Amino acid sequence: MTCTLFLSFFLSTLAIASPHPQRGGNRHRHDVVARAVPTSTGNGKRGLAYNDQSPSLDVFSNSEITWVHDWNSAPGNAPSSFMFVPTLWSDKSPHSDNWDQLAAGHPYLMSFNEPDIVGQADMTVGDALNAYKSLMFPKRTGSVQIGAPSVSSGSGTNEHGNPYGTGWLREFLRQCDDPNSCVADFVSGHWYGCPSGACTVQNDVDAFKFYVGDLVDAAAGRDVWIPEFQRFGDAEGQRQFLQAVLPELDANAAVKRYAYFMVADGILTTGGQVSELGRVFVAG
Repeated sequence: MTCTLFLSFFLSTLAIASPHPQRGGNRHRHDVVARAVPTSTGNGKRGLAYNDQSPSLDVFSNSEITWVHDWNSAPGNAPSSFMFVPTLWSDKSPHSDNWDQLAAGHPYLMSFNEPDIVGQADMTVGDALNAYKSLMFPKRTGSVQIGAPSVSSGSGTNEHGNPYGTGWLREFLRQCDDPNSCVADFVSGHWYGCPSGACTVQNDVDAFKFYVGDLVDAAAGRDVWIPEFQRFGDAEGQRQFLQAVLPELDANAAVKRYAYFMVADGILTTGGQVSELGRVFVAG
């Protein structure tokens, strides 16, 4: 791995250490766009990441956005026209409260948000395996697919000595290999680029492609989801980044779903309307 890639991965782990509801405030501003949202060439892969503070997702209707998630097990203000994918953020209360009821009826379920990150789900592989077997695996049926915990793009080890990123994921998958007690139908990974100004757009494009390839390799034939990724920096740099990586994601048969971080004013929306960057994400 080059020094640039290592720096990108290391800094990305620092960037994602805060809880999700605090991410993605009004870092950038984009012009309000009142025109219709263009359709994409994403083949149903593109989704939206949002939270309770996000503007209405209705502004993305009549596009090829097909699915949404909010790092939670309840859909909040998501329109019923989008497929909502619940996430069991961790095995602790309140996240696990009413999980059986909230998970029912959904064809896809995601598990444990960044267990490799202190301040997120923060779980050892062993703890995650035990929780996954009791809370996730019983939900798996012929019509319901379940995902391995969503790891970060970090490398090395965290404060507890546990591996970051795909290192954590590989060990989880190695031990989650029993058709009677532990199976992951798809894997999930998050990626963040260098802090603003620390890397060029091409640095981040190369680092992201490397991460996607590493995630696909770790998946070992399983479907790959990237429900959270973002390049930091100004709108123009993010636009160039998206225009470079979206065709790659769409052409990669292993990647089934992805979502840019996130539906928030200053990123994918401005003043409650789709921003120019949001239009790039939708249209690709």
